[in-house]
Amino acid sequence: MGGLVVGLTSVGSGSLIIIALMGLYPRLRASELVGTDLLQAVPLVASAALGHILFGDFKIGLTSSLLLGAVPGVWVGAQLSSRAPGGLVRRALAFVLLASALKLLNLSTPATGLTLLAVVCVAPVLWMAVRRRHGFPALAGTTRRRRPRGPARQGAGGLELTQSVQPPT
Repeated sequence: MGGLVVGLTSVGSGSLIIIALMGLYPRLRASELVGTDLLQAVPLVASAALGHILFGDFKIGLTSSLLLGAVPGVWVGAQLSSRAPGGLVRRALAFVLLASALKLLNLSTPATGLTLLAVVCVAPVLWMAVRRRHGFPALAGTTRRRRPRGPARQGAGGLELTQSVQPPT
């Protein structure tokens, strides 16, 4: 299915497959998502190249220049994504997918750039507000004790009831 949609729309396979992988396997780490996407891309691109060869639309100069940039880029990207924190990789994926979507909607390059700049400036502030609203610290990685949402249970004499667990002796 991925190959059919890529062939019909010329959208990069990574844009489609990475979203499907995120939905199908939400517990995969970001580095595993990227690795799995890269693994499926090899046969997909190979079959697309074979199709172009069979239909007489193969251009060796274009293919060579694409490979010249793609092979080192894939290697560097694989090295970075396997070492970077998962949250950073997911944010980078979201950013690239947003850029792809904006270009698919025929936004001009300056409009796409301004939109992406606005997202980079506004999204972190909004995300911190969402985290705080749900009782988490604004920045991930910091610790703050979560407060109970409802009123505290009170016992006789107005003392707050708490459960204590005694270790077995």
